[in-house]
Amino acid sequence: MPIVSNPQSHRIVIPVGNAKVVLVIRSYTTVEYARFMASRFGFGLGKSGQLDDRSMLARIEFIDTLLVGIEAWDKDGQPDDILYLLDGKEEKLTPQVENWKNHVNPSWKLSAAFELEARSAEIEDHRLKN
Repeated sequence: MPIVSNPQSHRIVIPVGNAKVVLVIRSYTTVEYARFMASRFGFGLGKSGQLDDRSMLARIEFIDTLLVGIEAWDKDGQPDDILYLLDGKEEKLTPQVENWKNHVNPSWKLSAAFELEARSAEIEDHRLKN
């Protein structure tokens, strides 16, 4: 099977109970990825003289920058809806909803960022072995 070196988007599958959420993110540049990696820690020292760890927020912001779509699949692999609350009423969440990214569960964004980092680490590990 051929491998595309510069896909236009990535689909990151996140298990949610028996179902799955798929975050669709656009491809990112080397500069964007390097900025994200560098933004995970502050330059100054935080409280108690420790390094300022802002990695969780940096991950969420990185995914927010790249996020272009969202999908859901039920336990049987059939398309499903993702809902969000608007004035106490459930509405379907799609990229057409104003500020839709604000309604995406932040833990899903973190999972997507961790997946991207794991893929990158896997590639780096493979390079080191060769």
